[in-house]
Amino acid sequence: MLFSYIKLLRPHQWIKNIILFAGIIFGKKLGDLESVERAIYAFFLFSLTASCQYVLNDFLDRKEDALHPEKKHRPLASGAISPTIALLLTAILLSVTLVFSFKLQADFFYWVAGYLIFNIVYSRFLKHMVILDVMSISFGFVVRAIAGSIVVGVSFSSWLLLCTFMLALYWGFGKRRGELIILEEGAKGHRKILEEYSVNFLDLMMGIVATMTLVTYVMYVTSTHTIENLGTDKMVYTIPIVVYAIFRSLYIIYIKNMGHNPTKAILTDWGVLVAGFLWLLLVVWIMYSGSGQSLPFQL
Repeated sequence: MLFSYIKLLRPHQWIKNIILFAGIIFGKKLGDLESVERAIYAFFLFSLTASCQYVLNDFLDRKEDALHPEKKHRPLASGAISPTIALLLTAILLSVTLVFSFKLQADFFYWVAGYLIFNIVYSRFLKHMVILDVMSISFGFVVRAIAGSIVVGVSFSSWLLLCTFMLALYWGFGKRRGELIILEEGAKGHRKILEEYSVNFLDLMMGIVATMTLVTYVMYVTSTHTIENLGTDKMVYTIPIVVYAIFRSLYIIYIKNMGHNPTKAILTDWGVLVAGFLWLLLVVWIMYSGSGQSLPFQL
């Protein structure tokens, strides 16, 4: 039973909230232990809030999820947990999380609350609107990035926010494509919005947003504003790693057919994991090697 409750909160999805740490990385605050602690605190608070939202989504979608080959094993769809008990426990957890979010920082609380409200609107309306359903999910990643920056007191580049939005769109359309393929004729029965999509249309969308993701990242690392803020023009050397990661993810979606579960695809693919680690290592080294700032660890 305990495992079912943990599974209900989907802790494996917390990887999406790692973007909250972008603020301390690109704001060059990795050497500020107070900022690091606040970012970690914010990560867990945002993750718990997102988990509460997942429970609400599972409650609303439990009948449709029961028709899905993988989602039918979710606690609410399978009947392992009573919907009433799930909602009661979620309400308690959410209340505690929101209180601590406000205690951490008022502005952070407003973004967390806004994220929650937006996702409720998404669950009720936007998820049933073609294209807007995927754009809404992508907007959630932008909110995460902004919230993570606010809590450590740094500004976030518009180019980087746009790159985040495009990358989320890319995986979002990839998920829709994967769902169409894995569910085949049963796709419409699981998620009505899928009848508005086709594989060819999603291939076109993915081609566009994959290109836009690369373009916006290149614009970010080469912009004069970024060079001035970071104090270096060497971020351009991270571009090949990003290009590889995008191409590798295309391989995951089109060859390995894992687009329907982006989180699992990322966590289980060595190519993406290694690329992500090397990118982070290179970014930190470039930004801090000549800055004179100390880090809580040695590179």
